[in-house]
Amino acid sequence: MLPVGPEIYDSSNYLTVDFEIDTSHGDYGHAVHKKNGLVLASWKKGREGRIHSHFGSEFDQDKLLRDVEAADFLVCHNAKYELGWLKRCGLDMHSVTVFDTKIAEYVLLGNLAAGCNTTMLPGRSTSLDACCRRRGWEIKDPVVDGMMKAGVNPVDIPSPWLRGRCEQDVLTTERLFRYQSRLLSATERMSVLYTRCLFTPVLADMEFQGMCLDPERVEAEYDKHVKELSALSRQMDAEAKGINWKSPLQVAEFLYGEEPDGLGFAELKQRDGSPRRTTSGRKKADKATIAALKPSTKRQQRFLDLRSRIGKCNAALSKSLEFFQGVCREQGGIFYAAFNQTVTATHRLSSSGHRTWFEMFKDYKTVQFQNMARVFKRLFKAREDGWMMMEVDGSQLEFRVAADLGDDDKALEDITDPDFDAHCLTASVINGVEYEQLVADYRKGDKKAKAMRTAAKAHTFKPLYGGESGTKSEKAYYKEFKRRYAGLASVQEGWLEEVLLTKRLITPWGMRYYWPRAKRNVHGYANVKSAVYNYPVQAFATAEIIPVAIWSLWNRLKDMDGIRMVNTVHDSVILEVRPDRIDTVRQEAISAFGMDVYEYLRAIYGYEFHIPLGCGVTVGTHWSEGIEESYNIWPDGNVERVV
Repeated sequence: MLPVGPEIYDSSNYLTVDFEIDTSHGDYGHAVHKKNGLVLASWKKGREGRIHSHFGSEFDQDKLLRDVEAADFLVCHNAKYELGWLKRCGLDMHSVTVFDTKIAEYVLLGNLAAGCNTTMLPGRSTSLDACCRRRGWEIKDPVVDGMMKAGVNPVDIPSPWLRGRCEQDVLTTERLFRYQSRLLSATERMSVLYTRCLFTPVLADMEFQGMCLDPERVEAEYDKHVKELSALSRQMDAEAKGINWKSPLQVAEFLYGEEPDGLGFAELKQRDGSPRRTTSGRKKADKATIAALKPSTKRQQRFLDLRSRIGKCNAALSKSLEFFQGVCREQGGIFYAAFNQTVTATHRLSSSGHRTWFEMFKDYKTVQFQNMARVFKRLFKAREDGWMMMEVDGSQLEFRVAADLGDDDKALEDITDPDFDAHCLTASVINGVEYEQLVADYRKGDKKAKAMRTAAKAHTFKPLYGGESGTKSEKAYYKEFKRRYAGLASVQEGWLEEVLLTKRLITPWGMRYYWPRAKRNVHGYANVKSAVYNYPVQAFATAEIIPVAIWSLWNRLKDMDGIRMVNTVHDSVILEVRPDRIDTVRQEAISAFGMDVYEYLRAIYGYEFHIPLGCGVTVGTHWSEGIEESYNIWPDGNVERVV
């Protein structure tokens, strides 16, 4: 299933669009909130057309819709926002292609938009104003812009001022589109931009679905954590003998005092060996200091473990479970979030929860769709009775991508060997035991073998992302990883050498990353090694392949009822599915995550992917529950079930 391709942007039949929104609900006027409304639409046909502006709601934009449907593509800055409002106007998201100038700027900047903490490089904004400033162009009307940034609702801004702002944004966006198009084409990055923009209507459509929580499970999980926190707090009170934790003096006396009343911790030291103290000379007892303390007794370790468990329990309640409880009690069990396409350094998606007001808390709270603790996934269900939750993911996708980029035969052998266990291999090297025996013991259910394998998981793919520090036995494994996957190790070292020499990396599919402060010290340490090893692998997997797979699945399912696509997390997509549609969706998913990706990479990027792609499908009454079915899809179309 192939789209038109980036050549669509050569057409002169485009429409540049910008909206002004009634932001009564907040969230910057996001279209998912019914209290927000469309106030003004401004648009321009092609390069020579005149600007049209119309004050009216989303129910009064017939001319705009006709022009949108007649255009080959739309030009917008942050197009997902405009698409949300066009969806409310009645536009079918499957019928539209966009050129997003915000995403285009993000692609041109590579990882520079996100900045880099390692090299102390600040991020660069992709806002329309920032794009103009970088090019020395006229910026927005400072009066209207200041009013909006101060929280003034556009409906309260004089109409001529609002219209002037909207029309200026249309003209600026179109000018930026033409400028970016030339630069993207000249540097062979138009295909990268096209893939990002192809995914935008999918995300706009998905944001309107939201995710459904199971009230019974939420309440049970909330009560469980409240009881656990209460029990842990009693243990801590007994351990600390009821000290006032808000008193630095009492906390310091408890931490550093002698047994039995104190814990007897040694103070942290400065580089010169003197103790770290406050400016007034008192012993430090702040959270960061406590977290850095090193235990030397069982009692000290018990205290730190207890404190950690209390912190995790508190965080679960305050950052997630209270929000979930509020959604179930006050929002009908459905909550919404926004996907961010221009935030991360690698170019994978991130997400932001919509700030939601809860009467029960008299406060705003929010939770992300992504990076959610695995234990909370089981709290989500399908909103229709009898429907199931289905998760489709690209199995082992980042390792498969790395194997293909490195043309690594051994990696291919391990990926396709159903008996190979990567985590057991890691455990065998770290613990100095025979791999075959460890695998046999693990599969027989041996507790010691299981514990070693579990502990090894954190190290299995650490060297893939440039990790090299650890114990002597861990370093031995990292060395073995590079020896085993010599092709992969060689290509990654080549990336690093290219970056140290040119300060940039051009990937095989055209994406560019920049490290202007990359350097290697006299000891051979390269300050950007982890990033250079990581970005191409993570980006190809989750910023190129997964968007293509999800876009393809979205289109394959567009004419079917009984299916709702509700979320995407890194290498997966989550759906609500009526039981009689499960087999159909599974088959379409295998095609979308397999052959459709191969064809797209070949047609759009000119890239031949040789490693078999993986597809995992899990179906259950709740998210992440159920038994996963895994498949290998080979480039020749052969599909094999992985047992």
